[in-house]
Parts: sequence; C-alpha cells; structure tokens
Amino acid sequence: MRIPLTSGAYSAASLIANAQRSLNLYPEANPQETSPPVPVTHYPRPGLTPLSTPPAQGRGRCLYTATNGDLYAVVDQQVFYIDPDFIWHSLGFLLTPDTNPVIISDNGTNALVVDGDISGNNIDLTARTMTIMGDPNFVGGTRVDFIDSFLVLNKPGTKEWYSSLANQIVFSGLSVGVKTAWPDPIQTVITVERAVWILGKYKSELWFNAGSVSFPFQIQPGLIIEHGCAAPYSAAKQDVNCYWLSQSPEGARMVMKGTQNLAQRISLHSIEAEFLTYKRVDDAIGSCFQMNGHAFYCIDFPTADKTWVFDEATKQWHEWDHTDVNGISHRSLVPFKAYAYGRNLGLDWQTGALYQLDPNNFTDNAMPINYLRSLPHVEDDNSNRLTIWKFISDTEVGTPPGTTINPVVGSPWSLGFSAGFGPATLTEPPLISLRVSRDRGASFGNAVMQPMGAQGLYRTRPTWYRLGYGVDFVFELSWSSPMKTALNGAFIEIEKHEADQ
Repeated sequence: MRIPLTSGAYSAASLIANAQRSLNLYPEANPQETSPPVPVTHYPRPGLTPLSTPPAQGRGRCLYTATNGDLYAVVDQQVFYIDPDFIWHSLGFLLTPDTNPVIISDNGTNALVVDGDISGNNIDLTARTMTIMGDPNFVGGTRVDFIDSFLVLNKPGTKEWYSSLANQIVFSGLSVGVKTAWPDPIQTVITVERAVWILGKYKSELWFNAGSVSFPFQIQPGLIIEHGCAAPYSAAKQDVNCYWLSQSPEGARMVMKGTQNLAQRISLHSIEAEFLTYKRVDDAIGSCFQMNGHAFYCIDFPTADKTWVFDEATKQWHEWDHTDVNGISHRSLVPFKAYAYGRNLGLDWQTGALYQLDPNNFTDNAMPINYLRSLPHVEDDNSNRLTIWKFISDTEVGTPPGTTINPVVGSPWSLGFSAGFGPATLTEPPLISLRVSRDRGASFGNAVMQPMGAQGLYRTRPTWYRLGYGVDFVFELSWSSPMKTALNGAFIEIEKHEADQ
C-alpha cells in the first residue's frame, strides 16, 4: 500500500491524533488533470548561496528594496546601500544602539528609517545619502509604511499614529490619529489595499484616506478587528494580505491574516499548542517572499529558536531550521528578506551576510540542510497487530550534487538524525535514514541508513526490511545530502494478525 503525504506539518497536542513533522520541506499540490501518482509532492526549501558580507560582521536587522530598485541593509547601527554587484556602501549610523529589527519605507524620493526609538533617519534615494531626522513633529515609530503618497507610523507606547505630508518627509503636529476601538496602545501599523491596519495590543481597527484637510485619514465606521498584535515585528505583508501574531482579551498566540477588511486565523491547533510552550513570543519577526508560485509568510521566534512558515498556495505550514557546526538545529539564518536585482535575498541575523535564497542550492552556505518528514499513523482499523515487512521511500534520487562541500568546516553533515544525535560524515553514495516508532510517535528507534542512489541511478528505491511488530507505527524519513530531491511518500508491505477471538 502507498502512504501519501497530503499536508504539511501537523503534530497534534496528542500524538495519537497526529505526529507529522515537516522540516525544510514544503508540500505542493499536483494538478489532478495530469494524473499524478500522488496528490502532493514535498520539495526542499531554498538553500542559501553567499553573495557578500558587510565590511564588519554584525547583527543583521533589516533588508529593504526601495521603490527605485535599490537595496538597503542595516547591520548593528550601520545603514548600507548595496549595489547590483552586492558591494556594500555605508550611509551612516543610527543614533541608538539596539538589536531589534529596523523598518524602512519610502515615498519614491526619500526613505524613512525607524527602529522603535523616538529618532529616525532620512535616506535621499537619488543621492544615496542619509541624514538624521530633525523635524520636531517626528517622534519615531515601531514601523513605517506607505499609502497614497503618505508615510504612516505609530507613536511608540501610545494610542496615536501619524502621517507625513503628501510626498514629503515632513510632518505636521495636526496629522495625528487616535485609536478609539479599544483603550490599548498601538503595537504597529501596516498598509494593505489602500487601508491602514492599526494593530493594537489587544484589538485593532482600519482607517482609510478620506481626503480630510488636517489629517487625511478616517476610521472605517462600524468595523473593529477583534485581534491585537502580540509581537509588533511579526507583521508582514504580501500581495493583498498582511500577517501577524495575535492576542486579544480572551487569549493569544494565533497567526492571523488580514485581507479585504477581515482578519482570519491561519494557524493550526497543533502550531498554536507549540507556540504556547515558548517562553517569549513578543520578539517574533515576520517576513514574506514569493518563489515558484508559492507565497510564504515566515515567522521567526528568536528566544524559542524556532522558525515556522505558512504557504499561501497550499494553506499549509512547515518548519525551517539551520544546522550549526556541531549538528545542532537552530532557527532560520534569514529572518529579513527582500527581492532585489532579480533575486530573492536574505540577511543573516548573526553576521549580516547577504545570501540568495536559491532553490538550486541544497545547503546553507555549504552547511547541511536536514530534510525531515514524519508520516501519518499506520494502524489497522480493527486494532489488529501488524508486521511491517518492507518500507520503500518514494524519493527522487540519482541527481548530481547541487553544491560543493566546504572542507573548512570539516563536513559536519547530519545524516538525518533528529536533534541530539550530533553530526556525522557525508559518505558516497548519499544516504537517507528511517526511524520507526511503535508507540504512536512517543519515541523512535535508532536511525537506519539506506543509499539514495549515486549520480545517474534514478531507479534506486531506498528500502528497509523487517521493521517490527506492533499496533500503531509512525515512520520518520530524513536526509541532508546536497542534491536535488523530492518526496512523494512511501510504500509499505504489511501483514495483519487477527486478534484472538
């Protein structure tokens, strides 16, 4: 029988319901009119191809593409313009040392840089020069965004938000709005489809450009968003949607999508249960990118050291991680993303290095990417005991390596082991591992390796025999070879043992 994989990650609060994990693999639905062998195939997330590094390593805090196509980055306190050859040019420094994300937005001629402080910076997009904001009516902001010729920001720690004058980086003391739907402070603002989403701590509201003289915006009457924002930097937007991590007077830690004046929950019960185990979520960072027809919303949790990704194309979730030199899993290296110079780009939060998000690279800067997928429960409807005689992984194999292994790091290639098993040495041919749980996913046995097929051996079928006797099995596949792969699922050969009458 075939075990298809029709969804993304779903490890339920109780493992007897679901114990499916999808790490660095995202599902893609196959068009039914093409008569595919399976409805869904899992593909590797893009790897990281190094492009350049800043003059000095530092904490990456922002990556932004201006409306004229120029690329800007912030590393520690320093702001850079990065040219099409990926050479870094310093524009100056922010006033306040900090580690939180920096947000940039522009009106076509000037870009405003804010970092959550009362200060800010103005970038002249033509001259590529930066100055400190000296306007007395400018009071900083957590986030800045653009709508209808205006730049809009929140006043940090208050219920007020304000806008620039049209097509200018000039502010008026009269251009101020006050959040009234709920007496909580504004966490952040974000603009989508000519509406300003004012995300409060517990509830939110929408404003629109009414063309008023003193302050051009008015609140949309009769409309309140019953969800606030738990993490101001979790807000991100793509196409006609915005996303954020929510909280309300009734509870917290759901992921919301705002579209067409409505907020809808897109997180799953399993992921929300995971979020509740995190000690801190207010530092979450959201970002979006589009590749191969998939629009992804990524949410990084720095304190929890986790990254989750929602795919708008399939409405499914999966995890990202990166593996360090000791074989330990951490959150994604690139919480800051932008599209510039024809490439999807990411900024390393640890070093400030600039990468291309590359679907043809199967490493993170020559470090391994561990792909892992646990499968649905295998059990008999009548609770009969089963013997698993054979398991065959339906995996794309035999493709040439996608990158060169970096010998400097000593090839610390994890061969599909879960966290805690440590690094291992890459071998030829590439290998794939299988772990088996006979207790509904509560624990797994040791990983058993099988060849994935050397270059050109496209008919290789990684196969395991005599996998034991039990009632409820969960299988976990993982690999990290730097080669093109994909996963359709698996085949298993089962013998049922009728229960004693």
